[in-house]
Amino acid sequence: MMILAIDIGGSSVKSAIYDGALQGKQQFDSPLTWLTMAEKLDALISNYRQEYEIERIAFSVPGVPNKTTGWLEGASSLHYLHDVPFIEYFQKKHQLPVTFENDANCACQAEMALGQGKSAKNIVFLVIGTGIGGVTVLDGEIRSGQHYYGGEYGMMLVDGRHEWSILGSAVHMARKYSQGKDRDFSGQEVFALAEAGDQLAQSLCHDLYRYLALGLYNLQYIIDPELFILGGGITQHPELLENIEKALTEIMSYGQRCPLRPNIKLATFKNDANLIGAALTKIN
Repeated sequence: MMILAIDIGGSSVKSAIYDGALQGKQQFDSPLTWLTMAEKLDALISNYRQEYEIERIAFSVPGVPNKTTGWLEGASSLHYLHDVPFIEYFQKKHQLPVTFENDANCACQAEMALGQGKSAKNIVFLVIGTGIGGVTVLDGEIRSGQHYYGGEYGMMLVDGRHEWSILGSAVHMARKYSQGKDRDFSGQEVFALAEAGDQLAQSLCHDLYRYLALGLYNLQYIIDPELFILGGGITQHPELLENIEKALTEIMSYGQRCPLRPNIKLATFKNDANLIGAALTKIN
């Protein structure tokens, strides 16, 4: 079965055909309005259909997909997605079955089926991008909680005031670095500047690693998973895990009785996890 998988993120929209492996990958920047987003997605879907026999369109989306109404609830940086009958629009427009699933759930499904989580039963999966989302897996089942907000780890106020989605995001780190500069810098550029000796970049990177480690430490004692899996664009940074581990060692030396050190691994599929997981989502 050929499935068109589309991953809608706060910064970009990725797509590919999945039939056991990904092919025909494409990407464009996330538009600022629903009208532009719909136009771009409609053109994208039509172009794929000229080349592939697509049997289903599978979306990975931010927020909380309501499988009954077909609307996207909750909140995300793409606020306009929550104001339209999402599933109905694409089903009527393209006359194909359409599914949608939360982006973190998609990535987690990919890792549980084919990646780092294949043999684990109790997992915290984190997607670190423009913000931080996640999934809690207990006894092999995704647990979303009473109000379906379980796993919205980015809402934690890890310093008592600011959300983890801001303090632990390379996107927001780059925005801080760009303040007062003559152009906007990306997270990867700030990482490179830190390695080159830029003191501001080094300070911001140090804070980023520390806040990521602090959140992981807290979650270890709240949920007690056997494994943390980190996904999202930040995992492309080759020194991410090493620096989180260093920050974690510092945090665990503060004097508390803390015998449990989080077991952290990077997602196998990195930026492809959402696409694969979307394709693996079953029709409701």
